[in-house]
Amino acid sequence: MKKLLYMGVACALLWLLVHVPRWYGQPLPYVNGHLTDFIAVPLMAQICQVVVQRWIAKDSSYQLPLAYILFIAVYVSVVFEWIMPRYSPRYVGDWLDVAAYFSGALCYYVTQLKKAVPAS
Repeated sequence: MKKLLYMGVACALLWLLVHVPRWYGQPLPYVNGHLTDFIAVPLMAQICQVVVQRWIAKDSSYQLPLAYILFIAVYVSVVFEWIMPRYSPRYVGDWLDVAAYFSGALCYYVTQLKKAVPAS
């Protein structure tokens, strides 16, 4: 549960980093559009991992397989970059967002690999 709390706090701080300048009419150029996309998949994957560890596998060492993490990235990409722009002007399909989703997914996976490998 601590990992979820730490990741949640980190993501909340990053969210504030993006949104506070927006509120004052000074959005940060690349950070404004892509940082939240970069952290979206790792946050979702961490929540899924905690749920599986606690209630499904009941094994605190369980790690999400790469295929599951990539599925989350594909799902988010399809929904927010392909489907939603067709139904709402608020959403805009952007391939850089898709790249941010997959970059976040791969960073999350690599981080999980490093945590799973015991230090020698």
